[in-house]
Amino acid sequence: MSAADDADGTRRRDAWLNRVRRLRAIAQTGSAYTTDGYDLERFRELGELAETLLADLTAAAPERIRDLYLPERGYPTPKLDVRAGVFVEEGGTARVLLVRERADGRWSLPGGWADEQESPRQSIEREVEEESGYRVRAQKLVALRDRALHGYRPQRLEHVYKLLFLCELSGGAPATSLETTEVGFFGLDALPELSRGRTLAQDIELLDRHRRQPGLPTTFD
Repeated sequence: MSAADDADGTRRRDAWLNRVRRLRAIAQTGSAYTTDGYDLERFRELGELAETLLADLTAAAPERIRDLYLPERGYPTPKLDVRAGVFVEEGGTARVLLVRERADGRWSLPGGWADEQESPRQSIEREVEEESGYRVRAQKLVALRDRALHGYRPQRLEHVYKLLFLCELSGGAPATSLETTEVGFFGLDALPELSRGRTLAQDIELLDRHRRQPGLPTTFD
């Protein structure tokens, strides 16, 4: 199989995955708002069918799909993943803060899921300190990205928005966490292997561009 065939197969699979996720979202919304008992039964059946299809498409156990969506009620909305661009400059050369993920051994911008009880600023500042040991101050929302529209892999079952923040280092010292095994600053032309489900090289390039040109507008999908 050629690389082009493999890429076409990935695009088709991603397209079907997005369609089935949309089908499940319609079922969840209908279940939340219908007042008709017969419609409620149909929406629930539709949701079960969508979850079965998701399990088939992702090779995940049906129990995994049900556990993922069980807490959700009402109108479905995307999850929020916050990531920080923290830079230091020495001798005119910029380096970016990265953490090695325990889950896959690759590197990413520090960050994670936004906490329901925190503002976006609080979430990213907490995540950086927890994952790297460094304290930061969020300066700017650089981008709000729809994860499904970019090259993050593998695809996730949930629909995810990624918030990229430019942050200023304010203190602390390198320290690992339950989710990270190493912490370091890397030159932009010498990045280690990235955890592509969390961070793309384009994310780092965009954050650095905003670091050098603070007046650039926030980008969004």
